[in-house]
Amino acid sequence: MTKLMTISSYLAVGLLVGTVSALLGIGGGVLLVPALVLIWECSMHTAVGTSLVVIFLCSLAGAIRHYSLDNVNLPLALAIAVGAIVGSFFVGAPLAEMLPAAALKKIFGIVLAVVGLHMAGVSGYLVRLVQAVTAG
Repeated sequence: MTKLMTISSYLAVGLLVGTVSALLGIGGGVLLVPALVLIWECSMHTAVGTSLVVIFLCSLAGAIRHYSLDNVNLPLALAIAVGAIVGSFFVGAPLAEMLPAAALKKIFGIVLAVVGLHMAGVSGYLVRLVQAVTAG
């Protein structure tokens, strides 16, 4: 791949991640981590770390724009951010470093599947189905 094609692919994925994360508030990691692993063959650990830097900068830009549109509950955001920062620094990052890449991939996939099913409205149906099956 030529240098121009490489840079173009970075910019194209960045454009997609920025658009989707500002549109849906999903952080971009949903798209970026798989892209880093599958397209650029990054290790899972490197993909997570790289994604967080991109998400930070992307989120900052999106947050500023949404704030200017009066779409931010600042007291709520700041309160949640305190917990998120503590959890990220003291729990998430050290735990990610301790886990093997295969485990991180599985956890990532499960979280995406569960959240995706819930957002699509399927989770309630699945819970009722499991309850019906286990009830006999």
